Amino acid sequence: MLTTFQRLRRLFALDLRVLDEVRVDPTATLPAILVAVASIAMLGLGGWLWWVMSGLGDKWAVLFKSVVLGTAFATAAWVVWLIVATLVLNRLAKIALDVGGLLRAAGFACAPLVLALLMAARPIAFGIGMTAIAAWVVTTHLAVQRSAGRAGSEVLVANLAGFGAWAVIMSLLATATNQTAPGPFLAESIWEAVTGGRVVFIQ
Repeated sequence: MLTTFQRLRRLFALDLRVLDEVRVDPTATLPAILVAVASIAMLGLGGWLWWVMSGLGDKWAVLFKSVVLGTAFATAAWVVWLIVATLVLNRLAKIALDVGGLLRAAGFACAPLVLALLMAARPIAFGIGMTAIAAWVVTTHLAVQRSAGRAGSEVLVANLAGFGAWAVIMSLLATATNQTAPGPFLAESIWEAVTGGRVVFIQ
């Protein structure tokens, strides 16, 4: 566990060699999964903090939906992201990725999502949430790149295709009555409520 914290500290210091280290370290598989789940949970928690700071109602129900269920759904969708990226890369560049290595590198690449906790600062919450997700996309791109052993447009397209699948799934989960998407996707629930003529309760 100490090694995991040290690697995370180095990653936050922009030492990207961490992605290569965990990619070839089979013992980092479980820590990588835990980092991914915890980081995605931080995205959900950040969105919930924005919800609470905005004075919106049903905060405990939204906590369960967005943080607990949202983390589960977003993590499953993250796996879909990696699967799509793997399939697209294989299709475009005939590269067969090491699934375990990709999982480990991509798991640690989720760490920037912790920035979403700053969504508690309501005036800049949406920008913070989108910045956290953008940083996640970049670090995941680097993880895919290192797993593929090459850079290039094929890697970029593969990662964006995977992220697109993740984003679409999150959008489908964000409805006026079921706020089961994390982070800034909660704002889509508000939009659905307004455009659908539903009432959003204010405390």
